Amino acid sequence: MRCYCAKTRQVARRLTRFYEAELRPAGLNPAQFELMANLQGRPGASQAELAVALDVDQTTLSRNLKLLVGQGWVGSGASAQDGRRVEYRLTAEGRKVYRKALPCWERAMTRVREGLGGEAEGVFDVLDSLARVVES
Repeated sequence: MRCYCAKTRQVARRLTRFYEAELRPAGLNPAQFELMANLQGRPGASQAELAVALDVDQTTLSRNLKLLVGQGWVGSGASAQDGRRVEYRLTAEGRKVYRKALPCWERAMTRVREGLGGEAEGVFDVLDSLARVVES
């Protein structure tokens, strides 16, 4: 049976294992790297903003943030504009870990891009289209 859901889940599992192996030397998994990359680009983001950017539920995000805060890689604090809002950012140690992981991620991206050859950009287009189809 050909099923879009089953196939994308299968590919996602394989791709995740591939990126796990590539990021292992930096001590991160793909979810942690993605969260840290988002914090690198969005210092001071709230948990709600991060959940939307990552397209994850609050429980999953809370668990991942708690782990990174516990490692000392992410810090949190009240917003200067609104004391009720908690903002997250990479700590100095977190930026160091992120910089260590970045070449691992870049190597993984290069290997995938080279493996796809001329189809590389088309894959992003198809995945974007698939995301739009199932958004409603």
